Amino acid sequence: MGRTGGHADRRVRGVARGALLVAAVALLAGCDLFGPGWSSVHADGSNSDYSPVAGPETVELAWQHSFGGRINLGPTVDAGNRLYVTTGTATCPLHALDVATGTEVWCSNELTSLASLSSPVIDVDGHLFIADEQAMHAFDRDGHLLWETPIRGVPLSAQLTPNGRVVFITNIGVVYVLRREDGTPVVAPYELVPGAVFDASKVNACARGTADCPVANTPSIDTGTGMLYTTFWAPGAAQAGLRALRITEDPVPTITPVWSYDALPGGSGSSPDISADGTRVYVNDNVDSLHALDAATGHEIWTFAIGYAPPGSPSTSPEGLIMPAGGASAPTLAVADRGDHAELAWSRPDLLNRGIPTQTAGFRSYATVSSGQYTNDLVVLDTRTGAELDRAAIPGISLLTVGTTVGQDGTILVPTITGKLYAYRAAANP
Repeated sequence: MGRTGGHADRRVRGVARGALLVAAVALLAGCDLFGPGWSSVHADGSNSDYSPVAGPETVELAWQHSFGGRINLGPTVDAGNRLYVTTGTATCPLHALDVATGTEVWCSNELTSLASLSSPVIDVDGHLFIADEQAMHAFDRDGHLLWETPIRGVPLSAQLTPNGRVVFITNIGVVYVLRREDGTPVVAPYELVPGAVFDASKVNACARGTADCPVANTPSIDTGTGMLYTTFWAPGAAQAGLRALRITEDPVPTITPVWSYDALPGGSGSSPDISADGTRVYVNDNVDSLHALDAATGHEIWTFAIGYAPPGSPSTSPEGLIMPAGGASAPTLAVADRGDHAELAWSRPDLLNRGIPTQTAGFRSYATVSSGQYTNDLVVLDTRTGAELDRAAIPGISLLTVGTTVGQDGTILVPTITGKLYAYRAAANP
C-alpha cells in the first residue's frame, strides 16, 4: 500500500490517532516490550546481533529485491514475518516486505531520506518507531502514521525502555523518552551537548563516528535496570568514549548520568553491546581494539587488539563470543571473553569480512566475505571452530553488506550498500 502526503504539516499534526494504541500493555513496568523477532536494528535492546533462532547449516538464495537508493542498515522483522527496511530515497524511504516472498507490501513517504540512518524498532503491539531529522514517527504494521513528535537532530535508531517508552539520542546529543501511545515526552529532553544545533552537512561523520557526530551509533539498553549506553564524542575532546545514563520511569521520570569512559581513540563506528548477563558492555574504537567495560561502573575490564577499526557493530553470543564487523581487508574472527581478559578464539584470514557476522543459536554465524574485487558470498560458519559449513553467492556487485538479519522462520536477510536485499533459506538439496 503506497502512502501519500508530505512533510509540510508534520509539525502541526495532532496526536489523537495515538490514542488508538493499546495503553495497558505499555504500563507493565519492568517487562521487555520489544516485539518478538528481530525487533531492533541490532536484534534487541542489547545490540547483540544474535538470534535465538537456530539458523540453517546450508543455504540457498530464496529471493532478491532491488531498491532505488542506498541501504545503510539491516532490516527489522516483526512477529508476522514482515520485514521493514529503510533506503536513502526521498520518495519512499521506509519499505515493508513479506519475508516469505520478498513482495513489497507498502512503502511510506512520511519521512525524509535521512530516515535511512535508522531501522524501525518494533514493539510488542507490532508498531514501528523511526525518525528522520524532523520528527520521531509511529506507524502501525500496515503503514498508517499514528503520530509524530518534532525533535532536534537525527537519531541512529531508537530503543524501548523497561516500561516500553521510545528512547533515542539524536546525533547532536539530545536524549528523548516518548510515550508509545501518543509520542508525548515522558521527561524533558536531556542535552549531552547543551544548546547544540543540527547541521545536516555533518551527518556523514556519523558513518564512522568521528568528532563532527557526537552520537554516531544506536544506544543499547538494559531492560531490567534502565541503564542506557551510548558512544559519545564531546565537543573539543581528544577522543570519543562511552556514556551510561539511567532512565528512571517511576515514580518520577528522570534521565541521570551514571558514568563516563573516555578512551575510544579515533571515535567509534560501533554501537555498544551489553553482555547476556548484563554485567559488561563491549565497544570498538576507531584504531584497532575491542573494549570490555563494567556495566555498573564504566571501569575497563580488558582491551583486546583485533588489528583494524570495524565500521560497524559486533555480534555477541550468550556464551560471550564476540565477532567484530568487517573492514577493508579484515579477517573473519571471533574473540572469547574469558572474564578478566579476552582471547582470540579463532581467525580466518582467508575469509575477508565484508559485514556483520551475525550469530544464531546452534553455534552458527552468517558472514559475508569477499569473493572478488566487488563481489561477496554468504558463508555459514561453526562459531566454535570457525569451520566453513556452506556458502552461497551474493549476486551481482555488492561491495559490502550492512547488517545481516535473521527472521523468525530462520530466513537470513542480507542487505547491501548498493540497495539490494537478498533472502537465504535452508538449501533444499544440501
